[in-house]
Amino acid sequence: MPMTPLDIEHATFERAPFGYQPRAVRALLERLAAEHETVLHELRRLRDEVAACQEEVATLREAEAELQRAVIAAERIGTEMKDNARRAAQLIEAQARAEADALRRKASAEVAEAHAELARLERSQSLVREQLRGQLTAFLRALDPQTRGAVRDRLGDGAWAIGDEDLPDP
Repeated sequence: MPMTPLDIEHATFERAPFGYQPRAVRALLERLAAEHETVLHELRRLRDEVAACQEEVATLREAEAELQRAVIAAERIGTEMKDNARRAAQLIEAQARAEADALRRKASAEVAEAHAELARLERSQSLVREQLRGQLTAFLRALDPQTRGAVRDRLGDGAWAIGDEDLPDP
């Protein structure tokens, strides 16, 4: 068991005839006891400081581990958000393409329908012209028996003529 400063301070020596001077030994022992006590206090202080540092290191390591977990979680969340945004963008793009295709089909159908209507109207116009031409010819013949045969139709340019007078185009 190590000696304490008190053990050193209370140490005694046997006397010998030419052995030692008690005052000098006592002074040395007191000085040793004081130095030993100072070293022990310093050792206790350093041990307390080491313990506090170890606690702080443990706390910092826990905080570091927590931060690492948070960073990993943030990276995972960021990756998931990017993936979700990418999937949402792909879905929006697919919907936009489908809508564009539907609009193209509708527009094509409307154009085809307009062409069909135009063709029908052109046929109807031609039929109405022919009927009107026939009726006008019949009216003119009925009105003036002398002009029979004078009404002519120049089919090349669609102009009408009665005798020498031109009728306006329909």
